[in-house]
Amino acid sequence: MDKRKLCIQRRSSLSKTERLLKEKAITNCVLPFLKGKIGIYISIRNEVDVYAFIKDQFDLYIPKMLDDVTIGFYSDHEEKIQGKFSTIEPIGIHEEKDLDVILVPVVGFFKNYRMGYGKGYYDRYLKDSPALKIGVAFDVQEMEFEVKATDVPLDMIITETRILR
Repeated sequence: MDKRKLCIQRRSSLSKTERLLKEKAITNCVLPFLKGKIGIYISIRNEVDVYAFIKDQFDLYIPKMLDDVTIGFYSDHEEKIQGKFSTIEPIGIHEEKDLDVILVPVVGFFKNYRMGYGKGYYDRYLKDSPALKIGVAFDVQEMEFEVKATDVPLDMIITETRILR
């Protein structure tokens, strides 16, 4: 089994009760870093769900696929539709380019690098963003992998038990 599939399997193996407790712990660790305009994702495929805990408390922006290689962030208050890859996306009228913090979904992590689903959308976006980049993951998603030149290091990865910087 490849590393990406193994990380997804580990993440999916958590019970609903375990997941909820761990997500609350992760959210509590994330809260002190949230300020200004926050890029966040709506979780799919058993990703860590911080959105559910903070959706009514902050100025949130969620990603929308603009083309086959690019994402942009749009207000969470916009109407949403199901996008490519079963993601929930805003219809997107005004793209926000000045995010202060971006919470990034993680398939797997190693040191301060994330493994995503393999298409590079987030890496392309993050490489030019001055925002604080925070990956959120469960401890079970940690796995050594080869870091590619195109992988963008995150400022931190927050799990239910620690903050990696």
